Amino acid sequence: MEKEVVTTLTKYKKKNYKEFPYKMCPKLKHKLDLLIKTLNKRDVWILLDGDEGSGKTNMAVYLLYYFHCRTGREFTLDRFYFDSDEMFNWVKDNSNGLICWDEAALGGLSTEWASRSQVNLIKFAMTGRKKHHVFILNVPRFNKLKEDLRKDRIHALIHMDLGKKGDNYGHFIYLTRRGIRSLNRTWEKNKTRPYARCSRMGGFFSTINVPFVMNELIDEDAYEKKKDKAISEIGEKGKKENPYKDKLVLFQSKIVQIMKEYNIDKDRLAAIFGIHPRTLYKWSKRGDVDEIAQSPAI
Repeated sequence: MEKEVVTTLTKYKKKNYKEFPYKMCPKLKHKLDLLIKTLNKRDVWILLDGDEGSGKTNMAVYLLYYFHCRTGREFTLDRFYFDSDEMFNWVKDNSNGLICWDEAALGGLSTEWASRSQVNLIKFAMTGRKKHHVFILNVPRFNKLKEDLRKDRIHALIHMDLGKKGDNYGHFIYLTRRGIRSLNRTWEKNKTRPYARCSRMGGFFSTINVPFVMNELIDEDAYEKKKDKAISEIGEKGKKENPYKDKLVLFQSKIVQIMKEYNIDKDRLAAIFGIHPRTLYKWSKRGDVDEIAQSPAI
């Protein structure tokens, strides 16, 4: 099996290899090359986390461009996704992609939307491992990623660390799978994230010395437009998720109408429907109750 892996890497070198034009820490280069060796057998998943403005997206561009240079795979802004549905539709029908899912760029908007996005990722992780993609997941904190993903799928975690003064741009801590497991156990037990201590298990500290590589490799204006479009669509997607919302509101209003017309005790009616009396009170105080109650039956 090892010979097959080495052959695959050699093929990349002879046919698709081109010089990576930026400086790279030797330890990081070694770790990435080890991941490249596994691409003929599985997908590769790398998690990036860190504070806002710590350089996560810049690092994602830097890493994906290295994979592009080493493997010859297409490097394009089209594979940077904010919408997990759009990403899911592409990855399930294609293979050998260099993909970044940039949840952190949305600033944590819409928890429900973010949760649904991760469910899509879990679905693909369970069924699409033979597509041989490289995934970089960009999140604010590793624990924001669902447990199924961070425990079972992530091969490396890179924490962008600005330092105590917040001015150490480009500094990062690399964790292997052993370090990730240790970090996850500590989080579950103490709700702390000792990245530095967990990096001792095969990881390391270093600094990316090319802070503006993103500007050189992708169209930053186009990137910002994609992000703005994703943010503007979050609310709309939330509306589409519940096609029965209008009918539910109508049903609630009809209950209030029955209570008023037949003078039914609020506590008794609440007990019949298995809800709290305060819920009925809130329904009755809605400004649209009288108007909706006159609507046709459901």
